[in-house]
Amino acid sequence: MDEEYLPVFAEEIFIVNLYGTDEEIDEFNILIQSPDVEKNVISMALIIEEIKRRSFLKMNWYCCRKCGYFVTCKINWYRGIRNFDKRNCCTYCQDFWECHKKFVETVKPTPEEPE
Repeated sequence: MDEEYLPVFAEEIFIVNLYGTDEEIDEFNILIQSPDVEKNVISMALIIEEIKRRSFLKMNWYCCRKCGYFVTCKINWYRGIRNFDKRNCCTYCQDFWECHKKFVETVKPTPEEPE
């Protein structure tokens, strides 16, 4: 048996296939064929973070410099390489849940949503 660790992407596969767009699913399936390539793992993380932001968290704040990982964050860096217009906060940020709490407090509920 090989001693090398190979990650299992069960949660990511589930999230992408349940909540992802057709394009996200197709891209993810291509990337997961080579999970040992760092660029692919970061790209998969970008897809998952975008799906979580869009489907669950609804948070659209830009990544802030308060984040302890801002300068060395590979996800943020790779968003720049891929020319993403927005570099939204992601759950890898040490201050994410604090920022998310502030975000939720600033969002006014719509008439359909209970307070």
